[in-house]
Amino acid sequence: MNAPARVSPASSPLSSFHARGDLLTRTLVLFLWLGSTAALAASREPPFEKGTVLEETPDGGGFAVDSTKRIGCAGRLCLWHHIQSLGPCFYGLCTNEFMLVSDLKGRFLGATHDLESWATSSSRFIDGEHVEFVVQDRNEPFSIHANGLDPTQVSRQVMKVAADGSRFIPVPSQAPKWTKPAGRRGTSKPPKSQPVGDELLAQARALCPKDTHFIPVDYTCQDETCLLLFSGAKPSSDADGDSTPSDEGTPGPFCGFLVKGTDLQELGFADSGNEVRVTPWAYVVSGPVGARGSMEPMETLSRYQPGYMVFSDTEGAVVDGIRPYPVRSAQTLEAALALAPTAQAYTLAHLSWGAAGWKNADDLAFAWRLARVGDALVLHAEVQDDKVVPLGKGTGVHSDHLELTVPLVRASGPSSQLKVGVLLAAGGQVEAQDWTGDEIKRLRSIQGTWRKRPRGYEMTLTLPLVDLGVEKPNSSLGLQLAVSDADARGKQETMMGHEGVLMFWTEYPPSIAEYRLHGGMD
Repeated sequence: MNAPARVSPASSPLSSFHARGDLLTRTLVLFLWLGSTAALAASREPPFEKGTVLEETPDGGGFAVDSTKRIGCAGRLCLWHHIQSLGPCFYGLCTNEFMLVSDLKGRFLGATHDLESWATSSSRFIDGEHVEFVVQDRNEPFSIHANGLDPTQVSRQVMKVAADGSRFIPVPSQAPKWTKPAGRRGTSKPPKSQPVGDELLAQARALCPKDTHFIPVDYTCQDETCLLLFSGAKPSSDADGDSTPSDEGTPGPFCGFLVKGTDLQELGFADSGNEVRVTPWAYVVSGPVGARGSMEPMETLSRYQPGYMVFSDTEGAVVDGIRPYPVRSAQTLEAALALAPTAQAYTLAHLSWGAAGWKNADDLAFAWRLARVGDALVLHAEVQDDKVVPLGKGTGVHSDHLELTVPLVRASGPSSQLKVGVLLAAGGQVEAQDWTGDEIKRLRSIQGTWRKRPRGYEMTLTLPLVDLGVEKPNSSLGLQLAVSDADARGKQETMMGHEGVLMFWTEYPPSIAEYRLHGGMD
């Protein structure tokens, strides 16, 4: 006689992003009552007639008030940022945002550029007739889909202002090209659904909600672990129990389990507000976190590898942010770095200091990959720099270098952080220094090399975790990583880089249980 099935609790997809998901859902529902469809569909016509004299709005104008700010002037033109209030809507306040061009007396000349209201934007004159627009977008407040990589997208657009100031003319521009591994191509086939035994069918149905009759729509197994999915929708006349789900998905409501022997772990699909779309490769779990409570993907669970998440492939990936950055691991430095995603910084959005001394990506741009080999982190960085200033031609902070800052993990007492400067020393070696306090200390355990490139330099480092204050990494570790540019004046001018969270998954992609325990850590 078989042992009875054991049921172990599991967090639902909505709780996988902790309490903020419930709060966001309630907030979205609240603003449904405040918003208006007309506001969302408002015209993006220029907010002023040509010739209107623009005036700066005083600070403290209050909620839902239009505002106009002058960004700066160059030559005979001035650049303005105008926010047009559309009133309350599903996420707080809906607005239209514009960049406008005027003459030096503030008269609007007609050139208008729309901005994405919920993205972070920055603009500036490059010279007297060219304007640079940089947009940094994480798709907030809509999507929090878990795929292992930071969803931030940074775009840069250069526009030429027409001679009469009446319009912007796009100018072709490209992001820097970095050395990175090629992405892998999958060749395997999606798994087929299998018949469900009567005993398992009865045990699972007994755990599903009683007010709906659930029928099995998918049962797939790999390495003695299975996914079992029930739907409460009526079956179609041509249903085939031994077929692979189609990309159109399967209707719900749902009840699902992770099956290991006689242990059935609920997947939380029956929770109120969740939807599941079954594809040949995955279960895509959605929740009401989109515009006006619309359904947006939150988690993707693998059919090919039951019990695990579906995350983006890191090999060959290029990202603009590191919230989060998955730390891949392998036996050798080369193999580990080949798995790591490339994080790039080349725009105003990534400047943390010294914007006045930075011209463009030719002046300074930065890309890096980080991974783990044993008890150490390995880092490869490529720096695009029009003038390389090694340690011998500058002193410490006033030469070209990298800066790493990590929090120091303490059992008790106040929190602190470790700041490490990595300098371009003689003979192609690096010199790591502890810049945390007033006294500079040499960190000889951090080793590495550097070499010049046609347009800058590259560096490879080995950083023992214990020397970063991490005896045993937890699931995550905060990180600030920046490149500092000194150019030819022997003085620090610009810093550019990333701030975010390193994720130390036990496996990549992680198991469903590990992901729901730690979340995305973004």
